Amino acid sequence: MSKKTKTPVILLEYYKPNKNKQGPMSYNNIHHKMFLSKTIKTWIEEQKSEDTTSIILQTTLETIMEYERDAFFADKQKENKKNGYYNRMAKMISGVFDVKIPRDRMGIFKPLILEIVKKDNKKLNELAFSLYSKGMTTRDINKVLEETYSFNVSPQYISNITRSMQKAREEWMKRKLDDQYYVIYIDAIHLPLRRETVENEAIYIVMGLNKELKREILGIYSIPQESASGWREVLEDLKNRGLKDTALFVADGLKALETSVSDVFPKSRFQKCVTHLKRNVLRKARAKDRKEISKDLSFVFDMNLLSDTYSKALKRLDAFIEKWSRRYPNIKGVFNEGVKRYYFTYLDFPFEIRRMIYTTNWIERLNKDVRKTLKNRNSMPNEDSALNLIWSSLMNTEANTYTYPITAFSSSKVELEEMLSTGEQTQKS
Repeated sequence: MSKKTKTPVILLEYYKPNKNKQGPMSYNNIHHKMFLSKTIKTWIEEQKSEDTTSIILQTTLETIMEYERDAFFADKQKENKKNGYYNRMAKMISGVFDVKIPRDRMGIFKPLILEIVKKDNKKLNELAFSLYSKGMTTRDINKVLEETYSFNVSPQYISNITRSMQKAREEWMKRKLDDQYYVIYIDAIHLPLRRETVENEAIYIVMGLNKELKREILGIYSIPQESASGWREVLEDLKNRGLKDTALFVADGLKALETSVSDVFPKSRFQKCVTHLKRNVLRKARAKDRKEISKDLSFVFDMNLLSDTYSKALKRLDAFIEKWSRRYPNIKGVFNEGVKRYYFTYLDFPFEIRRMIYTTNWIERLNKDVRKTLKNRNSMPNEDSALNLIWSSLMNTEANTYTYPITAFSSSKVELEEMLSTGEQTQKS
């Protein structure tokens, strides 16, 4: 056990009664909280070299509370009397310990120091939570807290944070969704995850544009491999949580994904990402031809054609395939006859919003932010850790970036509402 700790002299002077006037410290003095907060932090830092342990904090808290009660009774508490102590467990970053809390007979005395400790603990937890959610490791967080507050944190402390994060995430995943969204974007990211051995696994992410024209994260799911059947499972969960319909799903070129969407939400349209398509085509060609191929694809998917139609766009695509499949026969295989039409679904929608729905760029940018959060980690230790970290990153984006409506959709709300009510999937000829 460490040697007995002395109470800071400044505290004794602060609470010393003044016989001539009201004490130098009135219990309700506006500087009271500020003084206590600064004093305890400063004193603990001064005592650090001796022993920053529970005994120091316990002695400090009990001494301050005793002087608080003395000051309280010096402030015209004639009908009230001291009434001993009661024990409570104090929880601080350095650990948990028992403290004696002074009380009064009327039960109106409340030690302000406890409020300050509680507030400071909350700030420390919020800081640690924020650092963790930005991808910092336990070692990194410990270094920041040590430099800022002169505290060391244990792996258990971070584990407690992640448990609270997990509980919040699980509740969030159970929440009810709106019954309709104008557009829903779906995509998966892959990350190294440990299950006995470390392998790359998929995390499914769903984002929607709601009727307030704000982007909203609808769900995140851990399914080791990305597949149409995996997405069917995700879509069924969205449906069970209240989603009835959307005017459009936007996704990458995953095989048979359009079938899963159609089976679960038969009235919804489906747009395959044109950007993914362009990348796939360019991978089939030599470097010297890619610039021309890219130019030809931009002509096929020309976003500047106000009066473009499905039949016109399809003719441009067929001409492109005919031109380049002579030199690269594999290019023809990219454009399966059964799925061609899904690359032009954007033409069903008003011209003003086509650039925002013909690719998965929105959710791709979101996933880029998630990868930044993950970059400091070689692998995630388990599924829950991965989901917790990704969820916290997504919530940070939603709170700071997705708070404002996408006004470019405002002029198209009438058409979007009509699409939701009719659910027609045929392209304009």
